[in-house]
Amino acid sequence: MYDSWSLANYGVDSHLIKNPVYLEGHVGQGQSVLYAYIAGLFMKIFGYKLFIFRLPLVLISIGTLLILIYVALHRGSARVAFWLALVVASSPYILDISRFGMDCNVAPFMVASGSALTYLGVTQKKRFVRIIQLIVGFLIIGLTAYSYNVGWMFLPIYLLNLAIFLLTTRKVKITDAILPVTLLIIEIIPIMIFAVRSNIPSLNKTVKILFWTSPELQVGRVGASFIDFKHNLVTNMYHNLISGLMQFVNGTDGLSSNSVANFGPYYMFALPFFIWGLFIILKRRATVDYFVISSLVAMIPIMLVVTPNYNHWIFLHFSVLVVIGIGIIDLVNNYGKFKYALIATYVISMVIYTNQYFTLERYTGFDISALNKITSINTHRYKKVYFASDSEFFMYALRVAAPVSPYEFQKTKDHPYSKVHLGMDTKYSNFERLSDDSNIVKNSLIILPKEKVSEYDNKLKGRNNIDTFIFDSAEYLIYR
Repeated sequence: MYDSWSLANYGVDSHLIKNPVYLEGHVGQGQSVLYAYIAGLFMKIFGYKLFIFRLPLVLISIGTLLILIYVALHRGSARVAFWLALVVASSPYILDISRFGMDCNVAPFMVASGSALTYLGVTQKKRFVRIIQLIVGFLIIGLTAYSYNVGWMFLPIYLLNLAIFLLTTRKVKITDAILPVTLLIIEIIPIMIFAVRSNIPSLNKTVKILFWTSPELQVGRVGASFIDFKHNLVTNMYHNLISGLMQFVNGTDGLSSNSVANFGPYYMFALPFFIWGLFIILKRRATVDYFVISSLVAMIPIMLVVTPNYNHWIFLHFSVLVVIGIGIIDLVNNYGKFKYALIATYVISMVIYTNQYFTLERYTGFDISALNKITSINTHRYKKVYFASDSEFFMYALRVAAPVSPYEFQKTKDHPYSKVHLGMDTKYSNFERLSDDSNIVKNSLIILPKEKVSEYDNKLKGRNNIDTFIFDSAEYLIYR
């Protein structure tokens, strides 16, 4: 969020990099850049608020659903559109990732909406319109490469499989595909260069190429996202696959932001419809089925080598939802009397799920009310704000609640402008970590958890407790 705001207002990210194709991240671990650019436009217009940062993802989610409905109406029927909308819009996982602005959350919407428009182009009879739709669809799919690094594995396999299917069945002529494919390649060249450079130690340096910048990553993401490739590779892949499948069987991946236990990403009762829908598409192999099959095939290597959770396997979900929808549509076509029971089941399940997901106390990193509290006391008007917190989230929260320019941020941190020490450590703008050696200056605040009050009793003498807030499950006190 801070990088997004910095790019929109100052033209550089928090590390003063201009036009990055990938973000270095707060400690050099890297973050995809697409959502940062999109959300930055909203914050530039509407202000630096968490709600505004999250808003674009909600709109993209709704927009993707509308595109799917439009395609279903024009290439299917109102019945197909209704069931597809119900299955997708009520999906627990789609509801989850539509509400919080993690960088990779935008990725499946790029694939889904881009593929839907590409499908329109493939089935379009007018050549000029077909080529335009193919171009737009391919370019949106290409944005996936800028939204999640696992997309670097998914896209080549997905597009290659799709091309083989469509060309061998003569659904698309090579002459119609030349321009869309060429523009797609041009679009993803910058991120392809970064992907290569960031994984070769001798090339992993910050370098400006034309109008964009390929940044150095100091901390690799392989350990956090991929299995161990050095020891017993086949065994590791097997255990990884089984572990991932069990997360779907158990109905949760263990991350409270992604799931509530026993519901799963699509509801547990939907499994029979998925199995039946998969049987249908493998048997009939209509044009739309090629898109789904290509996507599922592209997920196989990811499920083998990318450590499982619902985010890491993010490109699986829309394909599974479409297959579930196909299974349900076939059932309703043959046994119409079941449709009301199915609608009721989905509606009841969605009501119960959203009630639990949005109201039960869950670990979400930090409470928004705490950010609002820090914002409301206007910390910039104090010479110093001393804080004592063991929560790493507190340091990140400061950049949301009390933002300063990236130039001010770099100037005031422990290692100003350092390309090696990227984190804040103990300083940020007028914030400074409290210690026994701190020399408390006039016109200052002290913010600390309640359990640390006795530890810093000597620093609090003569100061008034002016407010409190809850952050990361701990009560914090503010002294002036």
